[in-house]
Amino acid sequence: MKKTLLLIWLAGAVASGFASCGTDKSDTEAALPGTGDSDGGAGGDAGDDADRPDPAAESRDLSVYTGWAELPAVDPASEDLFYAAHRCEGLPGGRNYEVCYSRGERIGLWSAFPLHDCYRGSQTRTDKWIYDPDIPQSIQPNLLKKSYQPQPGYSKGHLLASEDRTVSYAANVQTFYVTNVAPQWQNSFNSGVWSSLEADCWENICADTLYVVSGVWGVHASDRVTDPDGEPCTVPSHFFRVLLRSKAGDTGRPVWELAADELQCVGFWFENRAYPKGKASANMVAVSEIEERTGMRFFVNVPEAPKDRFEASEWKFR
Repeated sequence: MKKTLLLIWLAGAVASGFASCGTDKSDTEAALPGTGDSDGGAGGDAGDDADRPDPAAESRDLSVYTGWAELPAVDPASEDLFYAAHRCEGLPGGRNYEVCYSRGERIGLWSAFPLHDCYRGSQTRTDKWIYDPDIPQSIQPNLLKKSYQPQPGYSKGHLLASEDRTVSYAANVQTFYVTNVAPQWQNSFNSGVWSSLEADCWENICADTLYVVSGVWGVHASDRVTDPDGEPCTVPSHFFRVLLRSKAGDTGRPVWELAADELQCVGFWFENRAYPKGKASANMVAVSEIEERTGMRFFVNVPEAPKDRFEASEWKFR
């Protein structure tokens, strides 16, 4: 990203809290912004979205959601970053995921979300690409029918995967908001080691909930892409994912109440390139290492999160 973007991640965030499937105690949960759609926020047809006027050009201040363990530090005063918390009826507390989108780069910078068995079901991939109804449409790329250009090359790389929200049609459709993607090298990255990482996260879910932030960083040294309308979108140089959960997995307690030795964290750091024989476990790093490289701050609502260390043996990744 531009140098100015590095600085905004250093902004502080709010006090600690937690979020878990079915036991969220956040007193701000009811304030989640909805889409106004009768089907729980899935959005309308692409044609309907194209005719819909932009919402007010205001970003959601996610720092008020102190009960959400997955949230990174945010900068509500930024003129470049737009935040949204996506609501979907039928999910615990109505919460699906949160997104940070860059107006200048025209890509999603991160998506933060809980993973738990309650988000899984029989819904297949909808592939219903639509604009994010909670972010001004005028600043979003037109990726409704095609991918980044030129092709073949970079695909619409999900930050929150379609396969992570199969509990309902409405929940799955929201993963196809164009703010939830960034240009990701398709051959042997999006279709390879990154896909394996997404799948293996489900081997690490627990009753206490697994918390995830998936995002991008940097600008590719040479490659450039546009949307099908010819508008440029930044190709990030790196993709990352950070995870947090309780060690026991079934404490029944919010993670902000747990001591550091009761919690486990891990991060994954990838260049945006092909990994012909890549394994996710080969890219494990401490969460603090990703913080140092990016200037971001993760799990700010969980003060005891052991971000400076990880034990590969505590996790199940190929």
